[in-house]
Amino acid sequence: MTSEGPKRAGKAKWAGRRRAMTRKSGFKAHFPVRFEIVNIDAVHLDTGHEMRFTFHLPDVDEGNRVGFGGWYYRSDQVEAAIVGPPERHVLTSHATPNWNKFGSQWVTNAAPTRSIELRLRARTAATVAVYALQCGIVEHEYLTTARPELLPNMWNFAPEGNFYRPSATGNVTLESDQELVRAEDVVTLHLKSCNRCGRLLPINTHNERAHLSFSNHCVADHRRPCQHPSFGRIQEESSRAVLDLEYGFQLECRFCKKFEVNAAHNPQRTSAQMKEDAQRRRSFELLLEHLYEGSDQLRYRHRTGSELANNVYSRFDGRCFKCSTPLATPTDMHLDHTRPLALPWPLDETATALCGTCNSSKRDRPPVDFYNPTELHDLSEITGIPLLELRDPSPNLQALEYLRSRANWFFDEFLSIPELQEVKDGKKAGDLLLKALDKALQRTPGGPPFTMATLRRDAEG
Repeated sequence: MTSEGPKRAGKAKWAGRRRAMTRKSGFKAHFPVRFEIVNIDAVHLDTGHEMRFTFHLPDVDEGNRVGFGGWYYRSDQVEAAIVGPPERHVLTSHATPNWNKFGSQWVTNAAPTRSIELRLRARTAATVAVYALQCGIVEHEYLTTARPELLPNMWNFAPEGNFYRPSATGNVTLESDQELVRAEDVVTLHLKSCNRCGRLLPINTHNERAHLSFSNHCVADHRRPCQHPSFGRIQEESSRAVLDLEYGFQLECRFCKKFEVNAAHNPQRTSAQMKEDAQRRRSFELLLEHLYEGSDQLRYRHRTGSELANNVYSRFDGRCFKCSTPLATPTDMHLDHTRPLALPWPLDETATALCGTCNSSKRDRPPVDFYNPTELHDLSEITGIPLLELRDPSPNLQALEYLRSRANWFFDEFLSIPELQEVKDGKKAGDLLLKALDKALQRTPGGPPFTMATLRRDAEG
């Protein structure tokens, strides 16, 4: 079907033919989705005092995969820190009343790690609770049979990805510099089941974007609230109460989603399909260069005589902003559009230094959907972007207004340049750009000021 034919569902009128479906996972759900509400006893922590949870790993040979982790609740006045290796670990800091998670997994070397500490220190009087703290040898079929390229970032899937061998678990001890007293109130924790592995794992319902064990299902504004059964509406088995969610959660936990769904999809994609995202990104970059009459990176080089990447690397002290992993050189850094290119924000001096894993996790999300409140505040201080703007998931309205004011040029000239006429696997770069621009416009508060279809009609008017 050519672009002159009738409109396909979900496609712009001018978009090219839909590619053949190749994404079949070959897996079936094993368990019905359910949720439970449990009450967790909490303790009171006085001002200036500290709790230390020590994870004692079992003796293991070099080359074994080990891990530790769990979930914890703390008042906002509590500072959390992990002491000891490994260098790369998960430690979230979602605001109260949300729960947090921590942990890691790694392959042991000749000098294996013996213990790791989670320290919780109260700046003022606070409440603390923990859930499912564990450590030991981690075993799972996918961790030995999966493609090697899927395994380097497994630390980022702790603790929900830590499947401990029952016969090789370590122990966890607690020390405190005060006598611990049970808090008056218990803390509520919601657990949702994974329909692949069947485990009940923690989720946050106060702020569903404060991810724990599952990714969200309906994120786009026009798809919320999620109305899909088992995603956005989950029934408790005992009381039959229904949990209504704004974003909803995927059926599979993050571990099962990675290995049983995504890993099964990707090998079936053609090379042209794998390049589609890169083609779309390059189209956005070209558009912004034309709208702003040049590249911000080149302007920075001409103005300062140095490279933008070196400046960003220095401002973030050579570390990933999200997980604090050291980045040996600027070439090891992923230079992230702090506000995503898909919205469409240019890459300029407000860029963020991330490691490859965190950059992949962020994807095209705006800062407010990826960073916690403390991180947003720190990011504002480093990048100079006002905090209110970092909290705003809106698209770059200035760029979109530039586009509207130059509609004739966009349709008559820009879409005709060779790069936008390039076709790969039946997909024209210009068609992908049009669809992506419509998605960005949908993120405008109060609704899109225009669509690409109406803009074309006005230009042809």
